[in-house]
Amino acid sequence: MDNNAEAMDIGLRTLRSLSEVQRAPEGHFRPIGSAGFFVRGEQPAQYDQQPLEAQSMVSAAIEAYQATNDSYWLDQARAAFEWFTGRNDLGLPVCDPSSGACCDGLHADRVNQNQGAESTLAYLLALAEMQLLENSLTAFRKAAPATVG
Repeated sequence: MDNNAEAMDIGLRTLRSLSEVQRAPEGHFRPIGSAGFFVRGEQPAQYDQQPLEAQSMVSAAIEAYQATNDSYWLDQARAAFEWFTGRNDLGLPVCDPSSGACCDGLHADRVNQNQGAESTLAYLLALAEMQLLENSLTAFRKAAPATVG
């Protein structure tokens, strides 16, 4: 295996491991919270989940999909993005699509109502990346020749 292939393999295995750690038992994306983080051998912190973590997983999963064409990564990108829209531990949206603002995260009992620039930018970057991805997938499907069956 050459160095590039080995680095790709290590990166994809590491990202897969992170994506598995950040999956709630119910199946939705659950970023590791900043109230304790994730100490080796222990359970990851469940809360104060941050928008930056969801946006980072969206970006990383999209890059992994583009490098591998493995639909697993499409699912991971979509799951991470859905965290913003309410597919999260509280079942509440963190973003406001009408204004583009994003709350600062999830506590155990509520959405943090502060809408800081970092959180809003994380949401808007994730939204733009998902729209570009979905547009390219749609364009590819339209351009693909129909199969005769």
